[in-house]
Amino acid sequence: MSRPPFSLTDDQARDLLQGVAPLLERYPVDPRDHRPFLRAFMRVVHSVTGKLYGPDIYRRLLRAYAPGRSPSTSTIATERSDLERELAAAVPTTAPSSAGPALYLAAANVPALDLSLIRTAFAEQLPQFARMAVQASRDTQVEYLQARLRDVERSTADAKAAAARLAAELQEQTGRATLLAQELEASQAALAQQQQVVGSLTEELKGQRYFAMQAIEMGRGETRLVKERVAELQAKNDRLETMIDHLRMARGNSGGMR
Repeated sequence: MSRPPFSLTDDQARDLLQGVAPLLERYPVDPRDHRPFLRAFMRVVHSVTGKLYGPDIYRRLLRAYAPGRSPSTSTIATERSDLERELAAAVPTTAPSSAGPALYLAAANVPALDLSLIRTAFAEQLPQFARMAVQASRDTQVEYLQARLRDVERSTADAKAAAARLAAELQEQTGRATLLAQELEASQAALAQQQQVVGSLTEELKGQRYFAMQAIEMGRGETRLVKERVAELQAKNDRLETMIDHLRMARGNSGGMR
């Protein structure tokens, strides 16, 4: 006959969740040593279910109720053996004889108890016990939720502080980018102005070169005219000197004839 599949009742699942919550706070995750948490976890499972399980079942329960806790199979087996020995040592070695409770009480010289009175007293106190259990369960759950709330508040405060730092850095970077953009705009305007000045100087230099070339050409023309005038005057001077020589010769000849 096959073994029935493992499952927990709703009450067991709720009790196990409430029992494991304090352990998660008491034993932080330590990847190198899962034994302290596993030891306490197995005892909570036994107190809720009243049973011992194999490594596979404990591993399934750890994945469901304590994610991030992954002890090895040998560790689980060792802790289970320790728990089994602890439970065996807790069982009384002496028990009543097979003759029944009456003979055992008589041998111990203990008066017989009225079971009806015990049932009545238990029934009267049962609601109070139930309320105390529910209240304890609620207190445990409230403590667990309060601890989680404190963790969330700390995480939120850290996130807000990080966001504030990032916002300040972003604002600083934005200011730097704006300043660089203004400097770039000013540099571009200065470059454009310089380009205009260079263009104006280039046009002015072109005009000056044109006027200089014209002046040079005019100077060359005037020089040619001067040279021609000088040559003309030199020729005229030569003719006058020749004429003067002829006149002197003619005068000399006329004087000798007297």
